[in-house]
Amino acid sequence: MKFNIKSIFVLVVCISFTACTDVVDVDVPFEGSNLVIEASMDWLNGTSGNEQTIYLSESTPYFSEDQISPVSGATISVVNDATGETYIFEDQNDGSYTTTSFEPVENQSFTLTVVYDNETYQASDTFILPTAIDYVEQTLEGAFDDEVIDLNTYFQDDAEVDNYYMNRYYRQGDLFPYLDTFSDEFTNGNQMHDFFEIEDDEDSTIEPLQAGDVVDIYLYSITESYYNYMTLLLEQSESSGNPFATTPAALQGNCKNMSDGEDAYGYFRTTRYDKVTYTVE
Repeated sequence: MKFNIKSIFVLVVCISFTACTDVVDVDVPFEGSNLVIEASMDWLNGTSGNEQTIYLSESTPYFSEDQISPVSGATISVVNDATGETYIFEDQNDGSYTTTSFEPVENQSFTLTVVYDNETYQASDTFILPTAIDYVEQTLEGAFDDEVIDLNTYFQDDAEVDNYYMNRYYRQGDLFPYLDTFSDEFTNGNQMHDFFEIEDDEDSTIEPLQAGDVVDIYLYSITESYYNYMTLLLEQSESSGNPFATTPAALQGNCKNMSDGEDAYGYFRTTRYDKVTYTVE
């Protein structure tokens, strides 16, 4: 009788791996849903900034199949702290609240008020004076990998004030954008430079920039408090998989519960921004 040794070996290996596989149920603590406020009042250079949208949702358990739980039935308003002008956001019954009559003002603070489930949340932020993108340059050198394309964004920093910035790069067709925060602490008054590069990674399905790719580049002028919040958030997201990284924790935004309850997740920001769309050559 002849035996196929290779077949027997494969069968034994398969049985061994099957027999050693156990299902592990991870019990992730969940203390109940919390309100999530996504209130980004972004004002593009050269536009009126009249159209604004705020999103409300509730937090869900980590392994929940419903990753987004929209919230309707809330009352939302934004007030100009100097004039008292009030802007009401209309409930669209899908978690979004909109207005087409908002009037942003440079260097002026605004206060957000959200009333939901007998709780009142408030937050304030200021529209920082805008900074324009001077130009975008494509190179192969100057970043981490001299064999892949990188985009360099240049703009002039205002020497009269301390400035904080956030760059957002979105290659059209990608699932997520790339974010970066920085300040003028060591480059005050100089021409600023930020680069965007997607490194070649054999373990990832995301490819480096290639000729024909279209990238939307956003430059946000932000407050110091929002800069600190986003810097911590990005540091936590980028440390995923690092065994020596600090254990991530829920970040405290600026949406305070005025009813002495649990503060909301998220952040109310008011920003000026510039945008350039670049096609990779």
